Amino acid sequence: MKSNQSKISQELEFNGFYPETFDFFQDLYKHNSVTWFNKHRQDYEQYLMNPARAFVVSIGPFIKFINPEFETEPKFNKTLVRLNRDMRFAKKPYKDFFLIRFGKTKWGSELFLYLDRNGMEIGTFLNNEKVDGHRRFEENLASHADQFVAACRKYRIGSEFSAYELHSGRDPISKHFNPARDHPKFKGTDYIIFGKEFDKSERVISSKGLLALAMKTYNRLYPLYLFSTSDNPVADFNSYERRIGLLKISIPRTPSHK
Repeated sequence: MKSNQSKISQELEFNGFYPETFDFFQDLYKHNSVTWFNKHRQDYEQYLMNPARAFVVSIGPFIKFINPEFETEPKFNKTLVRLNRDMRFAKKPYKDFFLIRFGKTKWGSELFLYLDRNGMEIGTFLNNEKVDGHRRFEENLASHADQFVAACRKYRIGSEFSAYELHSGRDPISKHFNPARDHPKFKGTDYIIFGKEFDKSERVISSKGLLALAMKTYNRLYPLYLFSTSDNPVADFNSYERRIGLLKISIPRTPSHK
């Protein structure tokens, strides 16, 4: 019993992902089969699932601070997306990437952290799909373009983030997002990603500093979430400004996993 409690405690202490996390994805990409996966299930648990759950537990209070309605349980179909594919519609049994998400509903707008064999992306997914004849993000931009641009500038949502359309692949909208120039480009686009990519060699991925990086990124990108979900985005943004605002979050230099 003591050893199990110790293991759980270690799992909930987030120290970053491992270099072996990306080795696992690289090998899964090459050997995508149930037989291979079963042989490497321990690697899957140790290098992917343990730090993923720990990340969710560690950042959960901050996510609830931003939006109390967001899911923060470290469980599948809550914040963790399974690797298993539905074999009725797929040729390979597993996805060769992993997604951690913070939102309210599946396929709703959300904050995310994405991992694959090349590294990590962190950002926000915006659902602009037409519902009841309306595209909320598109219509909010059309009605409140000046406020949207001002919010992006204040929260430094600019050139370091890329914007692209998500469907069967990735269609670039803007490699270096410029809110004033690029916001009309989202017209007619169902699924939009704003993200920043990190190569697997970058030390922050394998350190505790990833928590601070994630908090800083989510704090900055949350206004985009508001413009994609709110019936009154300007009022909700002003409320976010008063309640939280742009936080000063420094990313500590901490040792990474060897």
